[in-house]
Amino acid sequence: MKKLFTLTLLALLFTIKVYSQEKIYFDENWEKTTQNKMEYYRETEPKGKFTLIKDYYKNGTLQMEGLASDITPQNEVYEGKVTWYTKEGKVINSTTFSKGKQLGPAQSFDEKGRILEDFTYNSDGGYKGKSYAYKDVENSSYFNSLTIYESPEVYKTIIYDEDIKGIRYETSIEKNGDSETKYYGDKGKSLGSNSYSSSTTNSGTVVEYYYNPMRVSKIEKYKNGNVIESTVFGKNGNLLQEEKKNKKDGYKTTYDESGKKIGNLVYKSNTEAEYLTPYEGEDYQFTYDYLQISTIDVYKNGSLVLNKSFSDNGKLYSEKILKDDSVQEMKYYNDNGTLKSNITYKNDLPYNGTSYDDHNEQLYKDGVLVHSKTFFEGTKLQYEKKLNADKNTYEATVYNDKGAILYVYNQPVDESYLFTAQIAQYINGKPANKAVVKNGILQSGKIKLKIDSGTKEIERSGKWILLKIYDSNGKLTQDSKILADSEQDETNYSPQTGISEDNLLYNIF
Repeated sequence: MKKLFTLTLLALLFTIKVYSQEKIYFDENWEKTTQNKMEYYRETEPKGKFTLIKDYYKNGTLQMEGLASDITPQNEVYEGKVTWYTKEGKVINSTTFSKGKQLGPAQSFDEKGRILEDFTYNSDGGYKGKSYAYKDVENSSYFNSLTIYESPEVYKTIIYDEDIKGIRYETSIEKNGDSETKYYGDKGKSLGSNSYSSSTTNSGTVVEYYYNPMRVSKIEKYKNGNVIESTVFGKNGNLLQEEKKNKKDGYKTTYDESGKKIGNLVYKSNTEAEYLTPYEGEDYQFTYDYLQISTIDVYKNGSLVLNKSFSDNGKLYSEKILKDDSVQEMKYYNDNGTLKSNITYKNDLPYNGTSYDDHNEQLYKDGVLVHSKTFFEGTKLQYEKKLNADKNTYEATVYNDKGAILYVYNQPVDESYLFTAQIAQYINGKPANKAVVKNGILQSGKIKLKIDSGTKEIERSGKWILLKIYDSNGKLTQDSKILADSEQDETNYSPQTGISEDNLLYNIF
């Protein structure tokens, strides 16, 4: 009898050993695969009424371990503490489960071992605890942060630099969605707060910050939704601008980095509109990062008389001269300060001269646009349109970024709101298609256009428009025959079969 018991016990131990050594192989998506294609593998072992799961990386390093009542891959029902590891053997996540649901402590860590989340989950799916974010992580915020949760709906987030008690701001969110943000400066000095509620207007203080290192860039004080006081600081902490307003008047004073006063603007009350408007002086506007001036508006007796704009490098780009609130002249400058061009205006419209706008250049004579150019980034020509000798037609050419012609088209000067033109299309540098378009409707011929999903071909056949759409691989995905509208305006323009000038300008083959 004793010998039989011994043999049974040995057989049971052997069975357990074989069972525990059984492996299941997974690919990178945790789908079952063969050993030679695996990225992970799993070993399981009975533990009472549960099963111990151990997942490993391909190199044999432990990836996860924990108990489960159901070990079906990707549908496991975990029980108790389950831990996940990096390839280097560091804990990356530790979570407690009950019948497959999170219940109790849960923590996660980054690759440096710093804690990211430290939560405790309850039975109804809610949680409390803390989450962390670090500014030295790629594609993260410019600041460190700590969020303290009383529940998923009630929490406080602290945004800080190095010292969580130093320069920072803290935003608290209540269950009803109301919030309050408290702002702090150097050494944790309180700068004020701002509360938000759907039932109240904005009153309080709003502070903006530079980063690396964290410094105060702007302080604004609000009353009944209006800014009544504003202060801008440079990265070195020097005062750049201060603004104060009351019901009757106000001022804005601007300084350079050395503290020298360079501009002053006076506000006065507009009795008709019951708010303050610029009246006399210079209004300096900064770029979004407050590192340089973007525009200067000059006012006299309540009217804007001069607008100066500056390029990204801080150089004067243009001057707009106004009289009685109407544009009289525009001047454009080169980076070295020399005059690039000037253009006069009549009835607030360009009249004589050349204007520049981003990548566009337009020449006007006696109020008529006679020559227009658009450039890619840099100086490479993308589009050119010229008025013909008879002054009744624009002759236009569109190029790709390699300089090859894409389209040549003639467009009547008295064109309606919708596109009208005779078009010749080039593909691979050779004439390919011809088309006539009136008010955005293809009247004859065929044209090929690029779209987000691939390309489309539009061809006129009698009263019908034939539409073919191809995916990015050239596979035909739609082949339609559509009855063309006899007339078309902006109210019934069809984006599927309609043709606009932008279709030609921004279709790069």
